[in-house]
Amino acid sequence: MNPKRTELSYRRAAIENAGSVGLVIILYDLLIDDLRQAMNAVEKRDIEARSNAIKHGFLVLQQLEGSLDWENGGEAAKWLANFYAVMRCKILEAHMKVSSQILSEQVALLLDVRRAWEQVDQTNSVSAVAPSTAEPISAAIDGEADDASWTA
Repeated sequence: MNPKRTELSYRRAAIENAGSVGLVIILYDLLIDDLRQAMNAVEKRDIEARSNAIKHGFLVLQQLEGSLDWENGGEAAKWLANFYAVMRCKILEAHMKVSSQILSEQVALLLDVRRAWEQVDQTNSVSAVAPSTAEPISAAIDGEADDASWTA
């Protein structure tokens, strides 16, 4: 079994066993990984790899935005919606300016918010976000998202 397949198998198992907050953390991990891949591609001057990583990052960000619970999320859902909107703009800016620095700043912000989600997960608090299914997340990991339902 090749390393990529092994990694996908572990991620799929993590998704299947995760609660709603755990799924959000997995999405943050995916987005952080995508932005780091884009940063690496910027350093290597690999336009195609940078574009692919950012495109996938937008898909993950879309999943995060789509999973906001507007009925029960209150101020947290509003804050996260604003955070995701700014994140989308900054990622696009980094892509247009070919800026590893802007991407690095976004990774730092994502890591901070991810830590907050870990605290929520540890205390089993009510979350502002509750993905309805792990299937779209699995598709995002596998790169199998169809273009009709996954647009950036």
